[in-house]
Amino acid sequence: MNILQIFIGILVLALIVFACLPKKKAKEYTLRYDISKPNNKMEMPQNLKEISGLSFYKENQLACVNDEKGTVFIYDLALQEVVETIDIGKNGDYEGIEVVDDEIFIMKSNGKIKGFKISDGSERKIDCSDKDVKEYEGLSYHPQTRSLLLVTKEKDKDKNDKKTIYAYSLTTEKFERYLTIDEDMIKGSDGKKAFAPSGIAIHPVTGEIFVISSQGKKLLILSPKGEKNTLIELDPESFVQPEGICFTPNGDLYISSEGSDSNGYILKFSYF
Repeated sequence: MNILQIFIGILVLALIVFACLPKKKAKEYTLRYDISKPNNKMEMPQNLKEISGLSFYKENQLACVNDEKGTVFIYDLALQEVVETIDIGKNGDYEGIEVVDDEIFIMKSNGKIKGFKISDGSERKIDCSDKDVKEYEGLSYHPQTRSLLLVTKEKDKDKNDKKTIYAYSLTTEKFERYLTIDEDMIKGSDGKKAFAPSGIAIHPVTGEIFVISSQGKKLLILSPKGEKNTLIELDPESFVQPEGICFTPNGDLYISSEGSDSNGYILKFSYF
């Protein structure tokens, strides 16, 4: 037996031993919220029956937008009531809101965004419309890239309707595709792929991307790199029409839902 044959024999033996070793299981994802049991449910006043967007405003307060009015409602979580209203635009189909430092951004379904400086009342307009996108629904902020994130609810039917997350850099003012949500990411336990994003938020602790869909009642959680961590199927009785999603700096999760016969409401889920 020559040296080459010995080497090949050792290699084959090593491969056999390696194949027989127990396979390391993929680490199971742990969701640090009890989505089945909200810690609190807050009923909204009549003017927020069609609440469509949420953002952290400041301690114990959230900024909310109604999908028909150009008014920002400041909701106090301790008092459980609207304590301030800010008129920043004409009535329209508003589907997202995000507060970044001293500026409030509200987004229409066509991708037109208005920025409003809280300190001096100055305004700016940002155009994130795209010929391939029929409707956006959901606005968030990525602190690492200083970008606004917009998620598509529906793209042009004549084109690929993969749900897409776009990014608008507040530093460079560049607008581009950021991530694509593949079909295998949104398939439910029943095999159905019903998923039309209605809200998006970045987790302040983990950097994960949370995308909620009223259609199909699902919550998709992506890693900071855009890989699928998990897909949660939501209870339709608890989530009648989930539209808005945001976090407080400590990681507490808030999800808003439009009302059907009743007023809209916000659910709180504590981070643990």
